[in-house]
Amino acid sequence: MTGKNIDTLFKDNQLTVITFSTTDACFAIPLEQVLYIEKDSKRNLQLNELAQFNHEVITFQDKAVQLIDFNSLIGSESHQKSMQNLIKQLDDLEQQHIDWLDALEESLKTGLPFSQALDPKQCAFGKWYAQFETDNEELSEIMRRFDEPHKKLHGLASDLLAINENDPEKALQTLEQERVGTLSVLVRLFQLAKEHATNSIRPIILFVEHNDAKVSAVRLDNIQDIVNYQRKEFSVDDSTDGIMKKRHDDFTVEGFLRNGDNAPLMLINCQPSVSTSKEQVA
Repeated sequence: MTGKNIDTLFKDNQLTVITFSTTDACFAIPLEQVLYIEKDSKRNLQLNELAQFNHEVITFQDKAVQLIDFNSLIGSESHQKSMQNLIKQLDDLEQQHIDWLDALEESLKTGLPFSQALDPKQCAFGKWYAQFETDNEELSEIMRRFDEPHKKLHGLASDLLAINENDPEKALQTLEQERVGTLSVLVRLFQLAKEHATNSIRPIILFVEHNDAKVSAVRLDNIQDIVNYQRKEFSVDDSTDGIMKKRHDDFTVEGFLRNGDNAPLMLINCQPSVSTSKEQVA
């Protein structure tokens, strides 16, 4: 028998793990199986994309080793991809409000009907904003700051259209003031949200050792902590399907670690025990 099982992973009923998370779950890898940690500086060469994961290589101690994207491995959306999608949405929603104010100006100048949303809850941003959720406290605070200027901007339409009936010049002057005032505040908030989303993308490369001294690298969204667990805080995973069940050679989910009321961690063994050929014959 080669590799390690739960009994050999826990030494004196203690196991030290490095923890990380995805959008779907929290994970742990035994610290003794981790060789090195570095920021993802994109110093890798992508060869091709396979069905299960992005196949890339990266150097470790002057040797090329396989680089595996963990999110692709388990079929989860990466934080990087999630933030890129958010930034694209914010770009579109920001432009929509610039276009909204331009349409209002055109209506004031030409007398053509203004057909854009008057209710801030009915525009594309308003509908998206009502559904948006995030666990990131800083991003959540930035998003809360959108509410007041967004409502104010939409309130301009009815007011300026009414003013325009008697004083077109005043209506256009007021609109220009709001363009450099309220709209600028909204644009700045969009920029802050996008900057925060960009800055939150900090992937990490974890170099791990497998059986027979094989080394591979794993790209993670984050690394959270190094934690000690007792043997009694581990429970076996007896299920036959789920995350990573189809890949037993390098990564095996042994079970779950749980301490108090904290969310359970899926314990990944990078050196799973396997029967040798002699044992299989016997």
